[in-house]
Amino acid sequence: MRFALVDDRTEERELILELLFSFAKDNNLTFHADNFKSGEEFLAAFVPYSYDIVFLDIYMDGITGIETAAKMRETDSRTLIIFLTTSQEHMGDAFSIHAFDYVKKPIEKQKFFTCLTDAMRLLPKPNQYLSFLSNGTQLRLFYNDICFLRSFTHSIEITIISGKTYSVYASFSTFTKPLMEQENFLLVSRGILVNMDYVTGFTAKECTLQNGISVPITMRKQKQLTCIWHNYNFAKLHREATERSR
Repeated sequence: MRFALVDDRTEERELILELLFSFAKDNNLTFHADNFKSGEEFLAAFVPYSYDIVFLDIYMDGITGIETAAKMRETDSRTLIIFLTTSQEHMGDAFSIHAFDYVKKPIEKQKFFTCLTDAMRLLPKPNQYLSFLSNGTQLRLFYNDICFLRSFTHSIEITIISGKTYSVYASFSTFTKPLMEQENFLLVSRGILVNMDYVTGFTAKECTLQNGISVPITMRKQKQLTCIWHNYNFAKLHREATERSR
């Protein structure tokens, strides 16, 4: 697990780290924690989807924890945020940024452990995301955030729905195996795998996706690919209608 500790007081960061070590020992976990003494320092180093949980002090010199979280949410909607605060004054702002919870200072061990235990239950299972190393940073991308993957000579380029891309050195067939087992991913040509949830249509030569993205397809399979996509959408709509009627 990866944590970020963002607090302008060294003693507070050391306390949280001590609590994390204790929690990890009790729960047989391994973790890595990065320390930052300001929101500015954290944002300068921040890579979306690289942490499981970010602990953010609300009152800091420079930009506040609320401002830091708002900036973080522009590129990362998934990572859990736990605010650290001496006051509940800004709780409305905190939850508008979709924070998971807050821990009031001075931090009590049992309340911290309870909060962390609850947060752990929301963390994704390994079969819901891809974990990989990109440019020296360990990342985790949810399957549903991936728009498509494209194979190059020695790497794979992953494009998420925002348009941001990540490169990873891996075998295309091995890396995409868990995605190929998902019903919403479709191989449209050799070395190009798309998420059908973001497909908007097919032409004779291309598969078009949201945000104006298009990728080439195997032209002789255009009718077959279109049929698979239509059948997927029909099954998806039927499933959603059934769930609404319950």
